[in-house]
Amino acid sequence: MKELWNFFSREETDYQYSPTLWTKRLPKEELLPTHIDSTTNSSNQYREAMGNQLQTVPFGKGEYAGQMDVFRPNNLPENAPIVIYIHGGWWQWFSKEQFSFLAAPFNKKGMAVYMPGYRLAQDWENDGPIESIVAQMEAAVAAILQEACDKNSPAVYLIGHSAGGHLVSMLHQTDWSTYNVPKEAQNKIKAVFSLAGVFDLRFLLNSYVNDVIKMSIQSAEKMSPQLRERNINSLCPIHLVLPEFDTAEFFRQTKEYQQKLLQEEQICHLHVAHNKDHLSIIEDLENDQDELFNYLFQHMEKSRQ
Repeated sequence: MKELWNFFSREETDYQYSPTLWTKRLPKEELLPTHIDSTTNSSNQYREAMGNQLQTVPFGKGEYAGQMDVFRPNNLPENAPIVIYIHGGWWQWFSKEQFSFLAAPFNKKGMAVYMPGYRLAQDWENDGPIESIVAQMEAAVAAILQEACDKNSPAVYLIGHSAGGHLVSMLHQTDWSTYNVPKEAQNKIKAVFSLAGVFDLRFLLNSYVNDVIKMSIQSAEKMSPQLRERNINSLCPIHLVLPEFDTAEFFRQTKEYQQKLLQEEQICHLHVAHNKDHLSIIEDLENDQDELFNYLFQHMEKSRQ
C-alpha cells in the first residue's frame, strides 16, 4: 500500500504544487512573468532610493558563507526591531535582490530589514542541498541575532514565503546554542511568519520541483518540519499564513502542520489571507495598508508588549 506522500500521480503532484495554475486574476502564462517584472521593478526602485544607506554585508564561514542586504535607513534608531525576510522559489529560483521592495513598508514602520541570500539548490556540490541551504540560513540568522543583541534591539522577526516559508519554519526549530548564540540573543526572536509554506517535503519527491534538486527520501524526511521531533521545550509563536486561492495541497499541509504544533503545545496561529493567491500575497505587502501587512505588523507590535 502506498503512503499518502507517494499516492499522487506525477501529473497530479505537479498540478497541486504549481500555485500559478490555481489563480484566475491573469492568464496562467502571464502570471509568473508579471510577478517577476513587478517585483524586480519595485525592488530596483527601492534599492536606488536607499542609495548608500543600503549595506550588503557578509555572514558565515566556508561553504556556508554568504551575503545579506541590510535596509537600515539613517532615520532609524540603532536599536530598531529587526525583520528577516527569506525569499522563495522552490529553493532553486529568484534571489534576495528581487524582493528588496518588501523592506520599504517595514522601514516606514520603524523596523530594520535584513535579507540574507542563499546559494540555490542546484549550485551546491553535494547530495543534500536543502540541508545546506538551511545551515546557511542558520548561519545568517545566528549573526543577525548577535547583532540584535549588540544593538539592544527589542525583537527579531522571521518572514519567509513559499520555500522561504519552509526555511523559516526550520529556523523556528533551530537550537541556537549549537551556534554559540547567547540566550539573551536567542530570546530576541519574538515571532515567525510562514507565508504559503510547505512542511512535508516528501510530497515533492515525484514532482518537477525535484527534477533539479534531486532530493532523496532521507533528505526530504530530515528537512520536513512536519516530521521533526521537538527538541526545544518552548518556541516563540509561529503564524502560518495561507492565501485564499492557494492549492488544496498547500491548505492540507498547513493545517496538518498547525495540528502537529498545537499537539506539542506550541503557540501556532493559522491566518487565511483573503483574496490573495500564492504570488499576490507577497506582491501586495508593498502597500503598508494591505490587510496581511497589518496582520504581520500588529502581531509584531503585540509580541513586544
